[in-house]
Amino acid sequence: MVIGNASTGHLHSRLIPLVLLLVDGSNPIDVTDPGWELHVLVQEMNDEQGDIQQRLLGFAAGYGRHLVEVVNNVAISEDVYDLTVEEPLDYFQHVRTCIDVQCLLFFNPMQDAINSAVSNLKQEKLSKKTLVPRFMPPSTAIEDVRKTLKINRKQFLQCWEVLIYLGLDPADKCIEDFVTIISNRVKADILGKDSGGGGKQVIEVSSDYNPEMSFVMFRSGNGKFSSLQMVENQTNQKEQMQQLVDERIKEIKLIAHKLRPV
Repeated sequence: MVIGNASTGHLHSRLIPLVLLLVDGSNPIDVTDPGWELHVLVQEMNDEQGDIQQRLLGFAAGYGRHLVEVVNNVAISEDVYDLTVEEPLDYFQHVRTCIDVQCLLFFNPMQDAINSAVSNLKQEKLSKKTLVPRFMPPSTAIEDVRKTLKINRKQFLQCWEVLIYLGLDPADKCIEDFVTIISNRVKADILGKDSGGGGKQVIEVSSDYNPEMSFVMFRSGNGKFSSLQMVENQTNQKEQMQQLVDERIKEIKLIAHKLRPV
């Protein structure tokens, strides 16, 4: 529904108070701007007279998958640049990734890239390497996916990890190498590309303002580890990093379990 339409604007005005109340960081949109579109899920029902009535399905609770699929189809049909979601909740991101991975599994231009990555991972012995490769998808694959499926780069890289895992046998020895790749990626995302060497370091500092948010991040000028280190801080940092890695691996396995053929 186009927001500029009077009836759509009236519906939006009734929905927006709940949006502002229930969705963190939400803002009302300009109902006079025809550039906005409002997508809602409705259920068609027959009344006692046999006429079709449409019932709004709340905030799509329990029907989120259908709404995501509709938005994906609209993005493709209108040939937008790509589809992005602002600050998605974890559950929404889970549903979205399940849908996108399923689409990518049937996207022919992706098959060679996936098979190549899985084959290389099975043949490589990463434990004997100083630098572990990230097994990134080819840039051509990233662009093909954006153009055809409207999946943006960030989202595609999330799906890429699931696609690789789906090509592996959970009993394969290379699963350990896969975990190492995910671990390095998570560290790189948080601390930067130099996390494996010197690079950025985070040091906790005492403060009366906000103890939980008091820290200093610095980068060694020569790329080597600085002598300024705090053992306790590094231990906590490693534990927190490992928790993030474990959560990511758990999410990948959960999505793969739902999509892997029985």
